[in-house]
Amino acid sequence: MGKPISTLNVSDPKLLVGLAILLVLIGGMVIDPLVGFICFMLSGILTLIAGLKGTRRMRYITFFLLIIIAAVTILKFPETSHHLGVYKSKTVTGGK
Repeated sequence: MGKPISTLNVSDPKLLVGLAILLVLIGGMVIDPLVGFICFMLSGILTLIAGLKGTRRMRYITFFLLIIIAAVTILKFPETSHHLGVYKSKTVTGGK
């Protein structure tokens, strides 16, 4: 037989940017603020890695995307902090 039609190169910057955008969309759609915050942080890390490995054009795209991700993450932080505080108080008091 022949070679496979396509191989998935995990270190490809375009793939990393695509995964980062997918994580941003998931982070914006989930109900739990902590999960959304984690998705935004992971997408920022993937975008940063893609920017370091990409071409000049890809670096501009990842820089723009990283600014958007940082802004959304900062806006999401107070809600996440409040949610985590409520969760901690429930675990300490036994859920009452």
